Amino acid sequence: MDTVPINLNRELATKAKPVLSRYGIDIETALNVYLMQVVSDVIPLMQRSENAEYVRPAFQFGCLKGVLNIDDDFSDVLADFKEYM
Repeated sequence: MDTVPINLNRELATKAKPVLSRYGIDIETALNVYLMQVVSDVIPLMQRSENAEYVRPAFQFGCLKGVLNIDDDFSDVLADFKEYM
């Protein structure tokens, strides 16, 4: 994987890190997931013609392998969502 220098809003990154870390995600992974979403949704949307109907690309099983990791203690965060269950 290539390293690409980017400028982040320091305050926003500082606030995002603890939120992401609760789910076992670091800033780099979150940005990769975001960029994958841009490639699958936004770019095809921009390329479509006015008369063509947009069809979202089919989800491919395993497309986040190695990008998104879920900790073994994933069920520990379910307590955070108890009020919604």
